[in-house]
Amino acid sequence: MTDNASRAGAAPGRIAAALRLIDRMSAILAAAAAAALVLLVVNIAIDVVGRTLFQAPLVATLEMTSYWWMPGLTLLAFAYTEVRQDHIKVTILLDALPPRMRQIVEGSFGVLTILLLAALAWYTLADALQSAHIGQTTPSTPPVAIWPFKFAAAAGIAMLCLQVAATTLRHFLGVLPRTGGPDGEADRP
Repeated sequence: MTDNASRAGAAPGRIAAALRLIDRMSAILAAAAAAALVLLVVNIAIDVVGRTLFQAPLVATLEMTSYWWMPGLTLLAFAYTEVRQDHIKVTILLDALPPRMRQIVEGSFGVLTILLLAALAWYTLADALQSAHIGQTTPSTPPVAIWPFKFAAAAGIAMLCLQVAATTLRHFLGVLPRTGGPDGEADRP
């Protein structure tokens, strides 16, 4: 059980269960991002071996890397990064605030972030649906389908939105998430 999941237990029952579920869903998408990283490495390794030994590079490696693997490994991992509180934060002003005021300020910025991410997820999903409708591909030869991976982008942004909502709720409940650091220790205001 993660540190966040155990802290979520301090919240009322159903809320704690929802927070744990969101954390688990973020971990599942992080595993999918890890799989995308492995597939990226395999894709490039096959291309390099084919190019070097057989003078026959893997066709569409650049397109697969750009449109399939990179968006997957970045966007699907964002929510898990939020679980671990490993996003870059500049907290010079927040550190000067009393703990309760810091909770309110961080929670309020969380609400704004949720609204922005929800809009971004909505528009990303609309673009993915439009892209699927037309069967969008790259202009390369041979064409590479990119529309399925737009749904992965929408899922990653939506999951980040949910995870930021969970973090925001934790701020308002006073159950602050751990912040990542080089030593892995929790920083508590």
